[in-house]
Amino acid sequence: MAARPRGRATRQAILESACDVFARKSYRDATVAEICKGASANIAALNYHFGGKAAAYREVWRFAFAEGIAAHPLEHSSASAHASPVERLRSHVTSLLRRMNQDGQSTRFERMRIWEITLPSGEVEDVDRGVREASRDHMLTCLRELIGVKVDNEVLLWCEASILSQCRMVLPFNRRDITLLSSQKIDSAMIRTLADHIVRFSVAGVRTYSHSNDRASRAGRPVRRKRRSRTGG
Repeated sequence: MAARPRGRATRQAILESACDVFARKSYRDATVAEICKGASANIAALNYHFGGKAAAYREVWRFAFAEGIAAHPLEHSSASAHASPVERLRSHVTSLLRRMNQDGQSTRFERMRIWEITLPSGEVEDVDRGVREASRDHMLTCLRELIGVKVDNEVLLWCEASILSQCRMVLPFNRRDITLLSSQKIDSAMIRTLADHIVRFSVAGVRTYSHSNDRASRAGRPVRRKRRSRTGG
């Protein structure tokens, strides 16, 4: 019976070491030997618990995402029951920003995700869709409540893409091109400032779809884009 706790401890040590190595070096450049060295384990132990490097990477992807969400929840549970869609969206955006850059450091998951963008492994596409499902549902629900239940799904996805793109300006390789952020420390105060701006800017845009839906509903016809006046700016 004593072997089981030791086995769990070994598995966790390998998981933690693999998370560090993959975040630091990418899937391509990480080695099983380095992962095992960091865990004080042998290669046979990694193969026993995970089945090899690729399977370990997939498990680490799940682990690292859950770790980031646990550290920076999408909502504060004490307030979520009574929070408005705007407040819940602000909480979601704050969580995203903190995971991407808190005092100059991204979570291990975000560092692995950046490696996947630049050096795709092809190993975690389905896993990534799975771990992000609840997070995406949370944001899309907030947006749907802000716009209205009859909003077209494509509109929701464009709004989601816009918010995600704004959040990604805090990533180290993006912020150097943004004057306001290039020399700023991304600390808690800056995260609050950015979250407030992104939510105010996004909600103003999102609600234009809501107003369009209301006008179309009252008129009993599909939503049409309003033509720009020839005399307008």
